[in-house]
Amino acid sequence: GGADDTEYNVDDDTINMATDSDGESANDSTRSDAMRELRRKWSSVPATPTIAWPVADIAPEDDAAGNTLGDIDGENDHVERAAAAPGDQRTTATATATKAIIIMDGFSPYHGQYLAHAARRDYGAAAIFVLSDFLARYLHEVEGQTDHLSSRLPDLDDAEEIESWMSSLPESLEICGIYCESDSGLEDAERLGVSMGLYPGRHDGVNDARRDKYLMNRMVSKAGGLDVVRQRSCRTLEEAEDFARELGLGEEETGEGGGSSSSSVLVVVKPPRGVASDDVHLCRNLPSLRTAFDKILSSPVFGSSTAARHESVLVQEFATGTEYAIDVVCRDGERKAAALWRYDKRAVNGAPFVYHATELVSAADKEGGEADVEREVCDYAFRALDALGVRWGLSHVEVIAGTSAETGRTRVRLVEVNCRQHNTDFVPLTNACIGYNALDMVLAAHLGDNTEDEGSPRGRDRLQWDSVPVLPTTRAHGAVVHFVSHVEGSISNIRFDVLGEVEDLPSVMDMHVYPQFMEVGNPIEKTVDIRSDTGWAHLMSDDEEEFRRDYNRLVELMKDMFEVE
Repeated sequence: GGADDTEYNVDDDTINMATDSDGESANDSTRSDAMRELRRKWSSVPATPTIAWPVADIAPEDDAAGNTLGDIDGENDHVERAAAAPGDQRTTATATATKAIIIMDGFSPYHGQYLAHAARRDYGAAAIFVLSDFLARYLHEVEGQTDHLSSRLPDLDDAEEIESWMSSLPESLEICGIYCESDSGLEDAERLGVSMGLYPGRHDGVNDARRDKYLMNRMVSKAGGLDVVRQRSCRTLEEAEDFARELGLGEEETGEGGGSSSSSVLVVVKPPRGVASDDVHLCRNLPSLRTAFDKILSSPVFGSSTAARHESVLVQEFATGTEYAIDVVCRDGERKAAALWRYDKRAVNGAPFVYHATELVSAADKEGGEADVEREVCDYAFRALDALGVRWGLSHVEVIAGTSAETGRTRVRLVEVNCRQHNTDFVPLTNACIGYNALDMVLAAHLGDNTEDEGSPRGRDRLQWDSVPVLPTTRAHGAVVHFVSHVEGSISNIRFDVLGEVEDLPSVMDMHVYPQFMEVGNPIEKTVDIRSDTGWAHLMSDDEEEFRRDYNRLVELMKDMFEVE
């Protein structure tokens, strides 16, 4: 069982959430007044499914990118509003397409758009685009856009609007699943699936524990019997301080650079909802905990469509060890690890967890025997997903693997489960280093039961689900390296000589510096999280010594990429 002697402040009913026929969770049956007011403003533009039909006679080797939402309104003859496309007016290609996948918030060319294009190209399936409430609101209220409004969700609290939205879908379409690209849209994707009747056959229902990190750890421990960190959900600073003291935190600094105390206790303070180490604080003493607590309570909830503020703060024991991420694809409860990654996060620029690299590692050795730690990490991820009721789709599970002081054996504990893809351009790297990728596995899981055209040009290059092993084996060393800025100010000089040296490193297959950092005079900040890095590089080599040498050199070169004034 879990190492969890914490007092819990929620009832079990808030974890195993009931759902009704309209897809509403038992403890969140109504949307906020602010969202209702926005929907009233948008009522003149009905929410309508946007369908990208398969292109007739497309060649499997066609690598053209899929359409973005901005392209949907007219740049492709096979993308159309469902209500404006009666069955007898569709082309032959669209008339024969019966399978479809819903893609929520599918903006990225290497995530949602890749998936849509591959579904249309390799499976002859349709892609249905929809926007979550969060992104619909953001584009309208922050960016001032209106063209996207018809692609928004129907009001999931309005049975009549849901029925109208669904009735505009052609009857020939068989919805095989929902893929959500964004963290902010995950709850909407869950509710939409239930509203459409996809649960339980093709959908996992609604469960707050897949998004709330406190409930997540509780469920993984209680329902899954897995080891987790000690934790407490705290509504007041007094609660947070009391629990931190239980964990051994004091007023004076501890650990590295500590004062009079010999303790090495560290405490993690973070919001119950968040992404990419956002607002995650590693506290060495009670004063730093107080600062972190106040900062989180004053911040908006990540992904909230109405900018709601946090009502509680999560305080957790700090788990030591190596952090791994496991990309898992599920097909009706059958789980396969698409990729296993090992993080290199370092304390830099005053931040405790700054991504430097995300390295692919093998879960099985070259002789076919599974490596002990990697096997345990993947098994833990599978069991955590089972505890959370995840039976379909792609998840990105992060864990810490350390050594138990009591037993000397490997101890794996959860960081978090993300029911979406790994947020990086992983396809080229995993294709090269493993031989397949998680997004093609998603399509094989949702659409691969149609074998009618496997021998045709459209079907011959599909990834076959049964051919994918349960655990991945790497055939080369590969990593995504994140460019960390060590300077802050106005860019006075871009060191192209340094960038050139990076590009010339033998292991560097591709690299990209974000455009805003390629102009003198633009502001730059020190990197403190994944959102504030300045670019990336893909490293790959079959020579481990060369790979390590190039990575270490690249980490040093990051420090000199930019000069500021």
